[in-house]
Amino acid sequence: MKTIYSNSIGVVVITALFLFWSASALAKEPQRMAMWVVRDQIKSPESIDKIIDFAQRNGFTDLFVQVRGRGDAFYKSSLVPRSQNLPKNEFDPLKYILDNAHPKNLKIHAWINMFLLWSSDDKPQDKNHLYYRHPEWLSVDADGVKDINRKFRDFNRINTEGIYLSPLVPEVNDHLVEVVKEIVENYNVDGIHLDYIRYPKNCYDFNDIGRRRFKEIYAVDPILLSISNKSFFSGIEANTIETLMEKWAEFRQDAITELIVKIRETIITTRKPIVLSAAVKPDPFEARNHFYQDWEKWLKLGYIDFAAPMNYTSNAELFEGILLKIDPLITKEKIWMGIGVYNQGRYEALSKIMVSYSNGYDQLVFFSYKTLANQPNYFPTLRKAFSIEK
Repeated sequence: MKTIYSNSIGVVVITALFLFWSASALAKEPQRMAMWVVRDQIKSPESIDKIIDFAQRNGFTDLFVQVRGRGDAFYKSSLVPRSQNLPKNEFDPLKYILDNAHPKNLKIHAWINMFLLWSSDDKPQDKNHLYYRHPEWLSVDADGVKDINRKFRDFNRINTEGIYLSPLVPEVNDHLVEVVKEIVENYNVDGIHLDYIRYPKNCYDFNDIGRRRFKEIYAVDPILLSISNKSFFSGIEANTIETLMEKWAEFRQDAITELIVKIRETIITTRKPIVLSAAVKPDPFEARNHFYQDWEKWLKLGYIDFAAPMNYTSNAELFEGILLKIDPLITKEKIWMGIGVYNQGRYEALSKIMVSYSNGYDQLVFFSYKTLANQPNYFPTLRKAFSIEK
């Protein structure tokens, strides 16, 4: 089938109708079909019952359920505070969804936001939150500005999501490993799904602790490498400066990878059949060079079981372009293609399913449940891409 791209509404509609007519030739049941379930949807037993019912009726196999949003817990924890968005009672959302989804043959992956810690001008209510306990653990940009000193409008302006923890602080990664350890030891989850397992952008992280660690190894404060005027390196060959800049990039990238490895080892010690995955920036080159998230390496070396590229663009040509950038040496089974439904119509999303299929990707994740549940006509359209009607 030839892919048709256009920004014209008329052509999009015609293309969608063509996809309907050709479904019998290309349609098939996905190997795995999942949804991201955002934490605001799991605040009560009733809301979780609706999620499970929707997933079962529509043929979903897996749910990525957000149980850590902003340094908090939607489960019982002795390490981090209970989410202030949950009722002040004993309700445990993670336990409830596990107890009720497993009998329906639904696999539950604990979706954990890692380095993103806070994203609101309203400060955390619980004084035990890391926001208060360890401000020295937070990310710093090349201008020396600490995220904790920014207003939310500043994050919108610089195109980041909020206050991040610094991957270059060893205690941060130790803490995050303990967060994962607590979940895998106390809950019968089928998977751990890591999100925000990256830096805000490549102008981070000039946290004092990280700078000192780099300087101890290379005898250069990395903040100097971020300044456009390199006159203070007078007498040093240009390739030496370039090598130092590469080492600084690798230093930040390695901190993320080392955390992935520690989490993998922690899961292995439980002897439970728990898979490890990550929601990642979809363009592998951008992920590696702008966010120091080398997810292709993680897959090739077996550090994670699969990645879910968040390929949310509504533009079909850009969507397929991302697929073509993924290293062909990575088996398709290790990629669960993320498709946005919150930002595009159901016919546009249908075309992304068919493009995924035509490129060999038949494991799909939709972002997110809320859109599918709130628009009853949406998912029945997507099912046209599947061979078994529910």
